[in-house]
Amino acid sequence: MSADLDWQPAFLAVSTLLGEPLDVAASALGSAGAREMADRLGSTSRQVRAAAVARTVAGLLAELEQARLA
Repeated sequence: MSADLDWQPAFLAVSTLLGEPLDVAASALGSAGAREMADRLGSTSRQVRAAAVARTVAGLLAELEQARLA
């Protein structure tokens, strides 16, 4: 992955999409960046949660597509 898309937010976003409990996925990580992403994913606002997942997964998919075309 590029420096622009850190693997930790991607890990948390995909774990969330797969139904992994947020606290379990976040405990596998320990960095401040992961904690910030976990806070957004744990927000009471559905809009904040959706935006956090969408932003991260869109970047991940763009990188995968770019690698496929390379």
